[in-house]
Amino acid sequence: MELKGKQLTALALLLVLVACGGQTATSGRIMPLEEMPGGFEGPNVLEITGSSAVIQFTSGVPIVCNVAFGTGTNYGSLATMPMMAGAIRDHAVTLGGLAPNTTYRYRLTLTDEQARVYQSQDFTFTTSAVEQPPADRPEGENVASLAAGGRVIGVSSNFGGGDNDTAFGANNAIDGQPNTEWSSNGDGDDVWIEIELDQTYDVHTIGFWTRTMPNDTAQIFSFTVTTDEGTTHGPFDLPDASQIYYFPMQFTARTLRFDAVETDTGNTGAVEIEVFGAPHEE
Repeated sequence: MELKGKQLTALALLLVLVACGGQTATSGRIMPLEEMPGGFEGPNVLEITGSSAVIQFTSGVPIVCNVAFGTGTNYGSLATMPMMAGAIRDHAVTLGGLAPNTTYRYRLTLTDEQARVYQSQDFTFTTSAVEQPPADRPEGENVASLAAGGRVIGVSSNFGGGDNDTAFGANNAIDGQPNTEWSSNGDGDDVWIEIELDQTYDVHTIGFWTRTMPNDTAQIFSFTVTTDEGTTHGPFDLPDASQIYYFPMQFTARTLRFDAVETDTGNTGAVEIEVFGAPHEE
């Protein structure tokens, strides 16, 4: 029996009972994910912040799903995929309303178009620490800019294998122009850029504006900053790609290397990178 439309939606709603510990639905038993035809990839926990996380996985057959989650194995909360999507293979379910720096447990419950029900084992993840609101742009000069004497001394790649001064070259990340951007050549999570300032500064703020594509790929979700002394700061979370975000900090450096931590792959890069501070006095 193949279920479609309202029947599939009704079954998905019935699975809420299964996910929360109720009795088995129409199939008579709940099967482990290992028995799913075509296999199962995941789950992966992406975009972890202090208040949310995304559970991503791929099923071997089209399914609808929900994710039970909470701080204990009784879970208590449920996230479901949009019913308008119908049965699909590629899934990304957002868990919201989470507390920062907390370990959560979660379990997947899925049903396919033949009314077969599958359930995962219990998994865990930990949310990020308390999130600080983005800082405002500080007063003063952006000392990483080309105009201030900043320069790119290293980069993972430029789109098309070009130089730093090409259309999507790394210099675009420090040119002070929001209508230009640096794009890597498909570096994804491995993207990085190293900037040398004109002298050593006591840095108090950095700004980072991730690039993205029209289909919302090539976006950096978090990054670190490593100084010439070898000290790494971060990771710092970027809420979105709509603007530059500023992060207060305190260190002394002349060179700063920015490394992506989490992205959604592709031609990752930056619209603008800014650094603010005062010249260091010995």
